Amino acid sequence: MARKFYTCIIVPNASQRLHKLRVPAQALYVLGTIGVLSFFVAVGLGFHYIGMASRVGNLQKVEAENATLKVDTQQLRLETAQLSRQIAELETEADIISKAIQDDPLLRKLGGVRPSVGGSTNNVPTDELQSSPSGSLDALRQRMEDLVRELAFLDDKTKQMRSTPTIWPLLGRIGSHFGGRLDPFTGDAETHWGIDIVAPRGTPIKATADGVVHFARRASEYGNLIVLDHPNGLTTRYGHLSAFKVSEDQTVRKGDVIGYVGMTGRATAPHLHYEVRVNDHPVNPRPYLR
Repeated sequence: MARKFYTCIIVPNASQRLHKLRVPAQALYVLGTIGVLSFFVAVGLGFHYIGMASRVGNLQKVEAENATLKVDTQQLRLETAQLSRQIAELETEADIISKAIQDDPLLRKLGGVRPSVGGSTNNVPTDELQSSPSGSLDALRQRMEDLVRELAFLDDKTKQMRSTPTIWPLLGRIGSHFGGRLDPFTGDAETHWGIDIVAPRGTPIKATADGVVHFARRASEYGNLIVLDHPNGLTTRYGHLSAFKVSEDQTVRKGDVIGYVGMTGRATAPHLHYEVRVNDHPVNPRPYLR
């Protein structure tokens, strides 16, 4: 059987001589087959490259998300640790304030502590209780909110305790009690609206509660007098002072020195005349002193 050939004629630009190239038909078939196979291989490699590029992009995205997740996890751990420290500090502070209030007999006597009642306002199923881990961030935040509310309540009680005259204005002997007595000048019966605390002239006198100086000047028989205004209608008076250390409208804290013992006004010897008033009605100061 005769072999088939294809003749290719090549015409150069620089020469008029023709070049002939005989190519067997079988070789053209082989080259055509190789070309088709090469095309499909190239297309396959192209799709494979696109797939690999897509997977690499997805891998980089996952790695970026993992890095972000690690940062978020670290931030969550730091926030959890910070909340735990704050909760521990608040619990310690709440325990100290609560114990101070419970140990104050005067505050309990005045009815400053609420009844021991409480409870949940929501009907929470047991499954929900078990599904809420106590160490979670949400649980820590809830505990923080509870402590803030508790401290707000205790802070109110602390303010009440500080604004109640519960300390002695100075250390000394009571020379005259509240109520009926004989007038030291005339010997007649009279009502004494405070107590007289005997102390040497110049002894510092302390504010018995937080308050504002309502009056600080001479007032007839009181001599040099200081009147402090406190919350809930309470006022305290300090009479017969030798000198003032505060002025009117000044805010004072419990234990601040406000003046000095003297014998100005109607007095027979150096002492402090001390009064406690509720809505401007004199009451016995003795139960307030501890």
